Amino acid sequence: MRQFLLSLCLLALVSCQSSRSIVSTTQQNIEFTILQINDVYEIAPLEGGKAGGLARVATIKKQLLAENPNTIAILAGDFLSPSFIGTLKDEAGERIAGMQMVETLNAMGLDYATFGNHEFDISDPAVLQKRIDASQFEYTICNVRRIKGDKKEPFTQKINGVDRPIPSFLIREFTNGKGQSMKVGFIGVLLPFSQQDYLHYDDVTESFRQAYNEVKDKVDVVIGITHLDVADDQRLAAAVPGVSLFIGGHDHTEMNHYVEKTVITKADANAKTAYIHRFTYNPPSKMVQIQSSIQKIDESIADEPTTQKVVGKWQSKVDQLMSEMGFDPNRQVLQLSQPLICKESLVRTQPTNYGQLAALAMSVAIPSADVYLLNSGSMRLDDNLSNVVTEYDVLRTFPFGGSIVKMEIPGIRLQELLNIGLKKNKGDGGYLQQIQAVANSGNYLIKGKELEKEKMYTIVLPQFLAKGREQNLEFLGEYTFQETPELELYGSKVTNDIRNIVIAYFKQLKQF
Repeated sequence: MRQFLLSLCLLALVSCQSSRSIVSTTQQNIEFTILQINDVYEIAPLEGGKAGGLARVATIKKQLLAENPNTIAILAGDFLSPSFIGTLKDEAGERIAGMQMVETLNAMGLDYATFGNHEFDISDPAVLQKRIDASQFEYTICNVRRIKGDKKEPFTQKINGVDRPIPSFLIREFTNGKGQSMKVGFIGVLLPFSQQDYLHYDDVTESFRQAYNEVKDKVDVVIGITHLDVADDQRLAAAVPGVSLFIGGHDHTEMNHYVEKTVITKADANAKTAYIHRFTYNPPSKMVQIQSSIQKIDESIADEPTTQKVVGKWQSKVDQLMSEMGFDPNRQVLQLSQPLICKESLVRTQPTNYGQLAALAMSVAIPSADVYLLNSGSMRLDDNLSNVVTEYDVLRTFPFGGSIVKMEIPGIRLQELLNIGLKKNKGDGGYLQQIQAVANSGNYLIKGKELEKEKMYTIVLPQFLAKGREQNLEFLGEYTFQETPELELYGSKVTNDIRNIVIAYFKQLKQF
């Protein structure tokens, strides 16, 4: 992997002025800094404390503010969900659902955000509204509206006690203390991924173009805050030229790309890295220079005390609950020589090593079945694990837990199950991670033998699946299943829950 602090000198030319004229007027330059994070689901460090942590990000922001008071922090979507903490309930019995993220980001000093697809995991729009209103940072989004009755309206945010429509763009003014000022426009945009009854998506490109055309003459620099696949970022940058920078999310892996004069950057998920963009704007020439560097967020960075206090409060709640459930959040269960792949776009479209290991764990817990199946929607991590896996990592992978059961179905139904789970449900939570079934010329080999439509097969799967509660697999609810409250793994009894099963398997495996 290349060095994280390698500096990228990104030059966006927006006029034909020579660099000599800029040098002669440098005293008029206006400088500002943007701290970028994206796809942050965890408030505390991961990988045994080695990576990430929003209190560390807060320290970086304080350092940047000391360097330049014109410093802001931006999050390019995905933070309210998913997380193990989010599945818990507060004292009033309401699901936390991102409350911990908003409180921590407020303490950290986040300035602006756009929506990510996971914000809309929250199915109750009233709960989502509470999280938006509790945010002390501002949102921008140009292509998503809320459906109310027969109307499509912008989402709103309560600011200073007043409900205001979330705008398609925001404008921020910066000065240099010498009488010169400049304005920057920020446009938020989101891929049309999550589907909820209260959501309406407008076309990404047309919505962004409309917002750009509206803001471009009001500002000196335009920046996109995008939560799109990188290919969509590139297409959008080509379709709407003139944007200096796309602060991007959704892909979870640090990257940077150029599309003509637009720079596209994304940091690693869960604040394992952050981008720092230092802008220099020259008013006479209208030229903007961007120097960007990737900052690794690790144990070498101290926690900012105010933010850490909030993190500590929420972590105490989690530690207490996990202890009551019999788990130790910091206990290491598996050493990794390669990442465990659990990013949603991968685990819902193809076999991954994490999905395969979970299915193998099921085969140890209930041996001798013909096929082991796991709906990928039960794996809510939407990230990849590196270096070490802790018990907390397993719980945040499977936040809803649940037992596994044994069922017998005829071969013709098993064939249907595999066709739907591996093909029709591809891209959805009903896509199946599985072992012992291999596609073979329009049919399947089961444990190396051709599937026979009249034969009865034993399958092991989560109870959720067995009850027919997964998309397009409702027919499974027609069959009875056997559930054992306790299972034996490696000579020890464990409660029948996918989390216990995976943890026990990982402990025995030790290294992967």
